[in-house]
Amino acid sequence: MVIVFLSSCSNDDTVENLEEKQTLTGWYMLDLENMPYQDDFDEINKAIENNEVLKKYSSREYRASYSLFIDSEGRYGDTGPEFGRLRFSIDNFCAVIHIVDDSTLKLYSGALFVVNSNNKNEMLYKLYAGPIFGHMAYYSESCRYYTYTKVDNKLVVSNGSIYTIVDGKLIEDGSSTSFSKYDPSKEY
Repeated sequence: MVIVFLSSCSNDDTVENLEEKQTLTGWYMLDLENMPYQDDFDEINKAIENNEVLKKYSSREYRASYSLFIDSEGRYGDTGPEFGRLRFSIDNFCAVIHIVDDSTLKLYSGALFVVNSNNKNEMLYKLYAGPIFGHMAYYSESCRYYTYTKVDNKLVVSNGSIYTIVDGKLIEDGSSTSFSKYDPSKEY
């Protein structure tokens, strides 16, 4: 009778572990709640429509324009002083974890591009940025594969990182921001 009981517990543990691993797999983005949406581009779109002067030097004016924000490769940028009041309006980088299975994950870093650019890298996050920029996406700029082991509520990664699982989110040790699960096929 004891053998049947132990065998029964072992099967329950296997089912629980399988369900937990299936829910853990997926895509997680760092600081997902602060990723841009269409409304975040409203001020930029308005400035472009009004041909607003963002920065003025003695010999040159920088006016809001599509080509000021989007370079020849289709990459978005707003970090230079020429962007004036619109400097740092949109976070143009992202970090993503893709938990592939019960032992492998990928760590991505991505940058923001217009969708119709010739970027052939993996699309990580799509959004609509309004009538001027249209559809945009964060595309992978780097991807690294790692193995991990799940110990209690922690993921111990082969690169030395440790992530704690809290309410379905991943929080890296030493950080206060979290990676939240999301669907990369959805447009935000």
